[in-house]
Amino acid sequence: MRGTKGFTLIELLMVIIVLAVTLTVVGFTFNRYLERTSAKRAAELFGQDLKAARNTALRSKQRVVVDFDETRLGYVVRVAAGDTLLRRSFDPEATLSLSAVDLQLSGDTVAFDRRGVADLRGGVGTLGRAIFSAGTVSYAVSFNSMGSSRVDGT
Repeated sequence: MRGTKGFTLIELLMVIIVLAVTLTVVGFTFNRYLERTSAKRAAELFGQDLKAARNTALRSKQRVVVDFDETRLGYVVRVAAGDTLLRRSFDPEATLSLSAVDLQLSGDTVAFDRRGVADLRGGVGTLGRAIFSAGTVSYAVSFNSMGSSRVDGT
């Protein structure tokens, strides 16, 4: 019997199948990781931006508005005079890509008056709520009229 060198076709096919299954699992896991970190980071940024909007209202003695644009997946922070302080976008071309943003207040606006107090009419009790979603992962930001917030996975 002669010695054979190399692998048989069946052995090569088995290695390719194992690699394909492994890469599929790794790809799925990595995609879920990206969704989770994008949604959570966007929610954390919103909490920070609320505090900054309130502080600006207090310092400048002007009304500061956080205006959500759910169709464009983002929000804008501006003073009553119309100057834009901050623009956040979470569309597919953005660093943090989301599939949905939802401010659960009437008018999709949080407005801090010159004393730094937000009107949360239309919110859940005394709290406002915003939801940031990437794929199947969502994080909610609950916040009060003083701009304090808490991020929770949903």
